[in-house]
Amino acid sequence: MNVRKRLLIEVYYDGWCPLCKGIRRRLERWDWLGCLRFYSIRNPEEIQHVSVSPQELEARMHVRTVHDGRMQSGIAAVHKLCTRVPLLMPISPFVWLGMKSGIGDKLYDWIATRRSIVPSGACDDQGCSIHQGHLDKKN
Repeated sequence: MNVRKRLLIEVYYDGWCPLCKGIRRRLERWDWLGCLRFYSIRNPEEIQHVSVSPQELEARMHVRTVHDGRMQSGIAAVHKLCTRVPLLMPISPFVWLGMKSGIGDKLYDWIATRRSIVPSGACDDQGCSIHQGHLDKKN
């Protein structure tokens, strides 16, 4: 198996979360090794093969290492991303220390429970658009 296939991970993120979508875009730009594949948990076709419950997927980001099928979530998932994205590699030891001390999961969960969810296709991290045609019909 070549090195690139061994490094490949699937990232399961919340496609309704502006913070999550922003992080995804940044990670896609920084994925110089081509190791990341992103799947929105809000798209049933993208997660039908995942053995993690929808509630768990919604609560925490998950990553799956493709070559061995190992699934990780929360701060462990962040650490896995740090080992695949060259710009994040320098912070990997600090994330690992946070993970091993238990502080990392507490901080991750604190951030995850405070993120906003926008359950509509009309909104993104730039805001929500108002369809002018809809307003014209009311007048």
